[in-house]
Amino acid sequence: MGRWLLILLVIGIGCAGRQTPESSQEIVVSPIPVPQPVYPREQLSTDLQLLWGRVEDAVAVRPPEPPKGDSEDDIEEWAEGPFRDWLGRRREATDRALAATYGLRTHPLFERGIGTALFGYMYEDLASSIRGAPVPQNIAEDPGLLQIYTTSLTEHLTPFAELSAKAYYACLGLFLKLEDPQWGEWALYCDERGAEVVDTFELEPPEPPAPDAEPPTDLTQLLTPP
Repeated sequence: MGRWLLILLVIGIGCAGRQTPESSQEIVVSPIPVPQPVYPREQLSTDLQLLWGRVEDAVAVRPPEPPKGDSEDDIEEWAEGPFRDWLGRRREATDRALAATYGLRTHPLFERGIGTALFGYMYEDLASSIRGAPVPQNIAEDPGLLQIYTTSLTEHLTPFAELSAKAYYACLGLFLKLEDPQWGEWALYCDERGAEVVDTFELEPPEPPAPDAEPPTDLTQLLTPP
């Protein structure tokens, strides 16, 4: 994935420094574990700030507490009630975030790179939340039923994991295209998170972005709900 380019970019951070206005604050408060932007969050475009806020809203829709019992009836009642309700609310919040991508079509590469990184985390978090659903005791004790259950769960979460990986790899491509050492930390972040998603969810890795490839001009072309 062009790791030598990433190493050069990250090394270059220390040499080039951050071109942030002296009066600006460097601290970014966000529940999403992304690197510090070169520019303070409040100085990013209104469109990106809107997208960032909506991604935070989506991630804030946390899955419900597990059911109190582990019987099949307990799990089914939980799945058809609190868990289904959570999925609905999470999808609505995700759709609102997707709608905010239209404003970034013509923005600079670094803003589109931040946007794709945020989407990568949003879908990674969703896939992980679904994967953490409890397993009924009678299924856990039966290897055959457990295999069926695991296969079904994987089928439901894989589309979200794939979107996450695609977003992270697109983020990497955008920052490599930018060729600015100040943003090397973001390129490395997206490279590492994308590789982790591929490994965790046992995906086929997307094609590595070539440094001279033309990046996508519209995030919505890449991030379409499954």
